[in-house]
Amino acid sequence: MTSDLIIENLDVHYGGVRALTNLTVTVRAGTCTTLLGANGAGKTSALRGIGGLIRASGTVTLGGRRLDGKSAARRAGAGLGHVLEGRHVFPGLTVAENIAVARRRAPRETRRDPLELLPELRSHLDRPAGGLSGGQQQMLAIARAIAGGPRAVMLDEPTNGLSPKLVARTIEIIAELRDLGYAVLLVEQRLEVAQELGSDVVVLRHGETAHRGSGTDPALPDLLHSMYLS
Repeated sequence: MTSDLIIENLDVHYGGVRALTNLTVTVRAGTCTTLLGANGAGKTSALRGIGGLIRASGTVTLGGRRLDGKSAARRAGAGLGHVLEGRHVFPGLTVAENIAVARRRAPRETRRDPLELLPELRSHLDRPAGGLSGGQQQMLAIARAIAGGPRAVMLDEPTNGLSPKLVARTIEIIAELRDLGYAVLLVEQRLEVAQELGSDVVVLRHGETAHRGSGTDPALPDLLHSMYLS
């Protein structure tokens, strides 16, 4: 069972510093939306605010259920999967144990075997996660999110630091998640990722929404170039 993810008027502040202002975006089940922007544009703050990891105002609704005001753990339990920037696997646990930790909280109706999506992890199930390569850890982070039984999945710069081959594989996995019916909210700096996915895009600049459209919009590369330089 998957669901629409709806964010309305999301604001994030760190003390007196504004990180994000009035973000409104709807990610329908079976679609992908990408938040694009330079470093400091508010992309990661958006995902952390949606996920309940930092204080934020505004509304977050998943499948008609309001999640704002709830803890990050309760949002995850309601079906909001989150692949954090930097992977954040449990290095002392094996790959199988990492997946099992996430699977324990998965609702029965949304359970899915992540190894069907990521069969390359099967040969590493008994290895400590801390001994995996960066690309393998990224695959494990995605597998853990799927093992948690999400209805929607957020991924924060999942291609960062990966080889071209692994970037292509990660894009393939995200496309599969979309095609399985998940609402996918992606943070990226690479326009080509949004283009490969045929994703809708929201461009953030200094915490504000500067542009909405499609990743295939021919004007978007020049627009992003000017924003990244300003």
